[in-house]
Amino acid sequence: MRLKPCKWAELSLSARLMWTYLVAWLLTLSLIALAIFWFLRGDPLHWVDHSTLAVATELAERVHFDAQGRPTQIVIPEEVRWLSDLAPLDLVYRIFDEQGQELLWSSERARQVWPGAAPAPTPQEAHGRVWVEGLPMRVRTVSVPSPDGGPRRLWLQVGLSERLVVLFHAGNGARLGGLMLLMAVLSVLLLGAVQFFLFRRLLAPVSRLSEEAGRIQLSRPGLRLGTEGVFRELKPLVLSFNESLQRLEDAFARQLKFLADAAHELKTPLALLKGQMELGDTDTQALIQDVDQLSRQVQQLLVLAEVTEPRSYRHAELDWEAMVWEVCHFLTPLAQRAGVGLVPDIESVPQGLPGDRSALFVLLKNLVENAIGFAPKGSNVTLQLQARAVVVRDVGPGIAPADFARLYDRFWRAPGRRDVGAGLGLAICLEVAQAHGWRLSARNAEPGAEFRLSLQPATPQEGQP
Repeated sequence: MRLKPCKWAELSLSARLMWTYLVAWLLTLSLIALAIFWFLRGDPLHWVDHSTLAVATELAERVHFDAQGRPTQIVIPEEVRWLSDLAPLDLVYRIFDEQGQELLWSSERARQVWPGAAPAPTPQEAHGRVWVEGLPMRVRTVSVPSPDGGPRRLWLQVGLSERLVVLFHAGNGARLGGLMLLMAVLSVLLLGAVQFFLFRRLLAPVSRLSEEAGRIQLSRPGLRLGTEGVFRELKPLVLSFNESLQRLEDAFARQLKFLADAAHELKTPLALLKGQMELGDTDTQALIQDVDQLSRQVQQLLVLAEVTEPRSYRHAELDWEAMVWEVCHFLTPLAQRAGVGLVPDIESVPQGLPGDRSALFVLLKNLVENAIGFAPKGSNVTLQLQARAVVVRDVGPGIAPADFARLYDRFWRAPGRRDVGAGLGLAICLEVAQAHGWRLSARNAEPGAEFRLSLQPATPQEGQP
């Protein structure tokens, strides 16, 4: 069976992190291997000076003195003590004072051949390279601590042959390289295991969020993603997701309520129309009026559905004065049929207040139309434009105190007006006002009623007397 190759985009986040980690470590191992290879292939004497300094420093600490403070011997480590007998010129040392007087030699053989080739016994820190009987050597001069802590200083000059250094460090490079590679491989395995369990722990909240999101359904409203244990970087995303869910649920609830209200309000007039048509004795004119009323209800329902959807609004700069005159011109025939005067009053023009022109037209039209319906014959309805408000006033009977609480309820109509309108006009006005961040309020003006559209954020006191 042929395995299908897995694409990078199909890998989980933990798998991507693991692969990225492994690739990074493989690159690191490659660089380490190249460095070790270069090191092993290089000059084997690159650490000879360091070795000479290390030997000189250690020997300076092993000097023994007699009672008069004169150096008597240097205790050489047992593992290299044989050099003094078998190879007296591969490891040479001498101790001298500040006047250059020689006080101690490593061997008699060294005393014989060393002075002619080595640097002069100069009392200062120094290093160099010399040839002794054809043998290349590295020389290092260091100070020797005084046995009694006095001001007198002695100096130790050590010579170390290059072949001895090479012999000492033969195989060190290979061992060092192997050790480094072993440590690198072990670190990859160890860190890989740690990363595996760490990623599982770190990604556990993401898996939990995925499970919680899968349980969210329309049939189970109110479910939200939990923020407990979520990383700080993910919390804004979770909160935004929860806010989006809330908006979707609110929109869904509005749609369900709209459908329920529409079905309830349309069921009765449709049944009455059907009954009248089945009886066949209904006046044609009355039937036409019923159809007109039903058509008005349908139209108002469509308008309500549009204004409750925030995406329906298109905000732009508004010509408020032209809007007032347009509404008055549109409703003049209705006012004339009702025997009511319609008076526009341009007191001041709002500036810098954008909005949706169509929605604002519907709002003002509904307010004025509502006022015309309550205004007595021979009276006037005033549409006043102010700098920060639009006021619609009639001189009718006003609003009963008990009706303020239901003033903006959908399909609610005041007593005595059950057969007029769809009961949606003020509900539409409130939706439009709230969508723009405005405040719509009503009060009794004695005589009549006054509706004020304040061009400022809405408050809970809307609709109160």
